[in-house]
Amino acid sequence: MRDRIQQILLDEGLLDEGRLEECLAEEQSSGMTLDRVLTNKGYLTEKDVLRVFGDVLGIPVRESLTDEQVPADFVNIVPVHFARNYNLVALDRANGTMTVATCSPFDTYPMDDLASMLGCEVDPVLAPRTEITDLINKAYKRKADVVDEALAGLDGEDVVGLTEEIELNEDILDVANKAPVIKLVNMILFQALKMRASDIHIQPFEDRVQVRYRIDGILYDMESPPKKVQEAIISRIKVMGKMDIAERRVPQDG
Repeated sequence: MRDRIQQILLDEGLLDEGRLEECLAEEQSSGMTLDRVLTNKGYLTEKDVLRVFGDVLGIPVRESLTDEQVPADFVNIVPVHFARNYNLVALDRANGTMTVATCSPFDTYPMDDLASMLGCEVDPVLAPRTEITDLINKAYKRKADVVDEALAGLDGEDVVGLTEEIELNEDILDVANKAPVIKLVNMILFQALKMRASDIHIQPFEDRVQVRYRIDGILYDMESPPKKVQEAIISRIKVMGKMDIAERRVPQDG
């Protein structure tokens, strides 16, 4: 396959033998894929690279993604930083297979990781990097808009205002299913989504409960609800995760 690609580049006059040898040597020394070396050096346009590699690999090429709609499960499952870092975006899902656009046909590991995330097979198509970036931005902007609508639905209530409605003398299961606690936990989750957090940490202290979001690998302190709502928050999360609300001695997954 690689020999065929090299021969096409020479036969079509896209590269001479000297430049081809130079690119192959840099591919070996830098660890970059051949398609990336060719475009970085400016020897080939991205359009030429996609056409040649698509012909050899038997992968369709789409020059425009303007009218494409990204499946909702891709946006919900795949972190935006993963999609942007590896220039991957889904175009369609049918018969258990996700069609995914990429501009790096030899970068196979991210495609394998993506298949694991989505729990299905992925079928690649080739598209220009700018088209993929634009579609990623549009898809994840819609996700942010949905989060904004959810936050607006909380009627501007703040953490303190919600916690004042929680009664301490009630049964903890009843409290976990009451509107103030549901709104409080939803607010924590929606804010994390809006800020592209990968993790939410709810850390108990002697006088407060500290909510922390992990964003790009760094933990940031966020809301700090009063200590009195700690058990209500924990119980609500247990209810949502279908865990045993009475079990407090061992860790649980949910």
